[in-house]
Amino acid sequence: MIYLDTNVLIRFFTKDDLAKAKKVKELLQRESKILINDVVLPELDYVLRKTYNLQRSDVAAAYRFLLSCPSISFSKVIHEAAHLYETSNLSMADCIIAAASFDGKLASFDNNLLKTPGVKPYW
Repeated sequence: MIYLDTNVLIRFFTKDDLAKAKKVKELLQRESKILINDVVLPELDYVLRKTYNLQRSDVAAAYRFLLSCPSISFSKVIHEAAHLYETSNLSMADCIIAAASFDGKLASFDNNLLKTPGVKPYW
């Protein structure tokens, strides 16, 4: 199993270091068992949007690409979180929190998060 760090994906999507971007492309083509931890996606969102000034739609496209790769595994909530990211204004971190709460109730004081379809507030 190969685990990808955020900076690997930053290089791949921004191509700010072409040699490293090429290494990542080759890794994605060669390896059959890759895992991206949940925490990588909020970091990816933050860095691509705040440091590289990419649009939210660009980040959503990056998520769609990653989710479409058959060799890459994610936790079960990430597919739903990526859908929430595309259909809301929530950060990816909040999308993961919301998606993870769908089978229970969410204790939060964040009204935007509590209004997310599928979220059942505790209070």
